[in-house]
Amino acid sequence: MPPKATTAAPWQELETQAYHAFREWHLWLVLRERELAERLAAGRADKRAPGAAVAAERPERKTTTHEGVTE
Repeated sequence: MPPKATTAAPWQELETQAYHAFREWHLWLVLRERELAERLAAGRADKRAPGAAVAAERPERKTTTHEGVTE
């Protein structure tokens, strides 16, 4: 005869769920990051008019002296 199934206390079930969530959180983050990247890429493509030129990047500002530093 199989053993009787015992019901776990509610806190034990919650503890088990928390354990699994802790073990898998990094996987969830990777999947969420991919999902957000896809949404952002799709949003950028929708906002750009067809045939519109991509804006040129501004050149990096180079300084020869240290600003705000006194000797």
